[in-house]
Amino acid sequence: MLTSAYHSSNKTDPDVHHVHDNCPSGQQIPLANRRHGTNGYPMCGHCKNM
Repeated sequence: MLTSAYHSSNKTDPDVHHVHDNCPSGQQIPLANRRHGTNGYPMCGHCKNM
């Protein structure tokens, strides 16, 4: 399901944003590290293909 764009604040995570709440790589981001918006990052490959 589509959700508001979010990305990880962790510097070691890939510089991508997510738009699906069931994205496998987005689900790996701990809630404490999730930030709203794209931060100018491209969309993750999983979200593009969903």
